Amino acid sequence: MLYVIISRFDEAAVARLRGELPPAAFAYIDEAIHHQRVPSQADIEAQGVAPGLAGVLAAHLAHLTELRGSGKLVSGGPCTGFVNAINIFEAGSADEARVLHDADPLARYGYFAVETIYPWQRVF
Repeated sequence: MLYVIISRFDEAAVARLRGELPPAAFAYIDEAIHHQRVPSQADIEAQGVAPGLAGVLAAHLAHLTELRGSGKLVSGGPCTGFVNAINIFEAGSADEARVLHDADPLARYGYFAVETIYPWQRVF
């Protein structure tokens, strides 16, 4: 079964992230992801990101890549403005989808949390 999870970003955490993540580093990460390359912690640190944040971001990207590779993450990403994110999970239950979502390092560190979970039937 497919489940759509709508998450809400924590405003204070996003503000901290924006303050700690140089714009060039964000662009580098975004470009790497669009080319299906997952930057390592060292790659992210090389963009001027502090080791702690670089580690969390690298773990976040690796987690999503692993879920996508296993077929458990169908699609996902932030909405414009980083207020919400939408992720679609293949899971046996809404609880399992929540566990997959909450295992994300950014969720564990409080950057975002589940707002709503919907069972979803793909038509197209």
